[in-house]
Amino acid sequence: MDLPSFKEAEGEREFRVEVDILSRLDHPNLVSLIGYCADGKHRFLVYEYMHKGNLQDHLNGWFMS
Repeated sequence: MDLPSFKEAEGEREFRVEVDILSRLDHPNLVSLIGYCADGKHRFLVYEYMHKGNLQDHLNGWFMS
């Protein structure tokens, strides 16, 4: 499904605002936003790697030292 050009522009602005906000966050309990990738109509956020597993693993007891 193709979006009208004004919707695409709105989505691009929203994505850039999200990247800007996330890149300013600095808290020891949050992973850092490393950057983003924009390839055609696809947008991806790239976060810091969590070498000891993710939050879901820890909450569910799936993580083993």
